[in-house]
Amino acid sequence: MLSSLSGSWLWQNWHQAVVLLLIALVAINFLISFVRPALKLKVSLREVLQQLGKIKASAVNGAVDLAEVQSQAMTGARMAHLWSQYAHCLHVPWDEAAASGLVPRQQNRVKVLSGLFFSEMKAKSDGSAMDLFDIEKKVANDPRLSSLWAEYSEALDNLHKTPEPVNTRARRWRASALAETFFSEYALVDSPLKSDFYKHVPGILTGLGIIGTFAGLIVGLIHFDVSKTESMQIQLSVLVQTVGQAFFVSASAIALAMLFTWVEKTLLTARYLQVEELQHFIDGLFEAGSGQESLERLVVATEAQVAVMQDMLSELRKSSHYLAAMR
Repeated sequence: MLSSLSGSWLWQNWHQAVVLLLIALVAINFLISFVRPALKLKVSLREVLQQLGKIKASAVNGAVDLAEVQSQAMTGARMAHLWSQYAHCLHVPWDEAAASGLVPRQQNRVKVLSGLFFSEMKAKSDGSAMDLFDIEKKVANDPRLSSLWAEYSEALDNLHKTPEPVNTRARRWRASALAETFFSEYALVDSPLKSDFYKHVPGILTGLGIIGTFAGLIVGLIHFDVSKTESMQIQLSVLVQTVGQAFFVSASAIALAMLFTWVEKTLLTARYLQVEELQHFIDGLFEAGSGQESLERLVVATEAQVAVMQDMLSELRKSSHYLAAMR
């Protein structure tokens, strides 16, 4: 049995068998860990695009429900994580017309309530001095004064608040960043598929093929004995066969390397196109914002806050004058 094993091809060409085994392992790993996940990613991205298409088709006047997008389209763990980060860049468009109209109404309400309250206080005052901090105690027993004071205090509290847009489930949203910032090719394709590693598989196969060639040449030359002229022809024939087998292994590895290069580039290009379509789809769902617009909103909000604080100071001064006149 040992003699039959030693005369077998595997025994005589064990070096070539090892190289072939390594090539087979690399090929199997490439198919399982790269090709199959790439095909699964294809299906996943296609489903996301289909769901986003349905949401966009059902949107009325560009109103989008973010919770619906997350629950129906962004269902995968990686996609949900990227969506949660992107959602922080979405905000409701600021309605300047509503904001500019609300502050004057609040100011007028404060003035009216202030006049009514201190007129009532002056009419009911017995002429004694009154501390500003004791007003609540003084009006506690008078229902009308208590009601006016509560409304006046509420109006003062609301005067300094900056009007905010009302958030509803489905409405128009404005994005301060492009979708490609978060839904990038690296985050959706390169990282999960480990493309940075598998793009070197063709080079690994080529290297294994070269190793197989040199291994065959070395083993063939080691067993080639030029001292025996009578067996020279037989040894030369064995050497040629060994070199031929080594070149066959090398050619197979190079052919696989070329095939895997084509497969890798084809799959990656197709996934990149899907990611690009996804980016355009998401950007189409929301209005595009700019940094200049955000800066303008910040300036307007700051100016509104300054105006409100000045109005509050003016009302407090008027209140002090009312109390001084009551003494």
